[in-house]
Amino acid sequence: MTKRSQKSLLSQIPSTVWAIGVVTLLINLSSIVIFSLSPLYMTQVFGLATLELGLLEGVIESFSWFTRIFAGVISDYLHKRKPILIIAYALTALSRPVFALAPSLGWIYGARLTDRISNGLQATPREALVGDVAPQNLKGACYGLRQTLSLVGSLLGALGVMYLMRHTGNDYEFIFFLACIPPVLALVALILFVQDSTPSHAQQREKPSQKISWINISRLKRQYWAVILVAAVFMVSNYSGVYMILQAERQGLSPAEVPIVMVIQNLCAMLSAFPIGRLSDVVDRRILLAVGFSITILSNLFLGFANGIFFVMIGAALWGAQIGINQSLLLTKVADTTPQSLRGTGFGIYYLTNGIALFISNSFTGWLFQTYGSVWAFMGSSIIAGVALLLLPLLKPFQKTL
Repeated sequence: MTKRSQKSLLSQIPSTVWAIGVVTLLINLSSIVIFSLSPLYMTQVFGLATLELGLLEGVIESFSWFTRIFAGVISDYLHKRKPILIIAYALTALSRPVFALAPSLGWIYGARLTDRISNGLQATPREALVGDVAPQNLKGACYGLRQTLSLVGSLLGALGVMYLMRHTGNDYEFIFFLACIPPVLALVALILFVQDSTPSHAQQREKPSQKISWINISRLKRQYWAVILVAAVFMVSNYSGVYMILQAERQGLSPAEVPIVMVIQNLCAMLSAFPIGRLSDVVDRRILLAVGFSITILSNLFLGFANGIFFVMIGAALWGAQIGINQSLLLTKVADTTPQSLRGTGFGIYYLTNGIALFISNSFTGWLFQTYGSVWAFMGSSIIAGVALLLLPLLKPFQKTL
């Protein structure tokens, strides 16, 4: 693709999608800083035990995943996405200063819980809004761009943590104060530059007093549930990055050098999301998902049979590429198979099943890692990704009549 055609393509993407991408970039930048350091802060400064930390994280993260489906349903009922996003990002901005000012662990608990609820509230309306405003012929590109800008924020946050910790003498409070700035900027950008979607004709015919009813879920078509099935099985193969870090340490990477693994992963995810998203607008998305699932298997082979840090780095790069490819494509498939009036609900169910699948994945991978070793842990992920690959024929090509 020439520079001129690339510029023309980017200019066709709605300004709201660009604005959502920038907002997500700013939020992710702040979140990576906060949540890379908060576990260390709670254990080293406040003396929280590791077991208590694990239980806390599990409970708090569950709030995020279960909030997503309610946010999606409510956004469908209101026929509006932006008001919920404003509330969500306002909660994020309010929670950030607490990390720097907290006099006790109770305040940290409250800030973490508030932030995770905010995270749940923002995810489904955000993805639904991208699907609402994206042109049919650029839907993959729109989700790819949103995903890319999100990953840019994660990459900048990871690099920022490395730099600030080295140059401030591990001054947690100062770094937490700096992390308060991006969410405020994100909230301003959301209010000024993100436009809500126009209700579809079907939505306009609905009465404003219509009650929220779970029976609406029955209106989601078989194609949508096939996407959910494939996504759920595949996400069971997606474990936490902590296992990649453990493998890097086993292969000789020092603790100070470990963050480079996550930097490489985020960089490759960032570079793959938009090009593959755009390609999916002209190539059958199932073919590209097959490529993404295959890269997941290949990444696990490099990580599982690593004989030196070089192989771990290749595995991390491939893992980042599969994240960029598969996450943007699965989001696009959800948007493809949901009508606008139920898109928030559809994304809510998608994120809820993802949360359950990731819990199963991390529990299963951790058990394999501890019981049988790293090779079987990564091979277990490969096998599950292979099953998801075999299920791809259940999906149908995208049809614009949906």
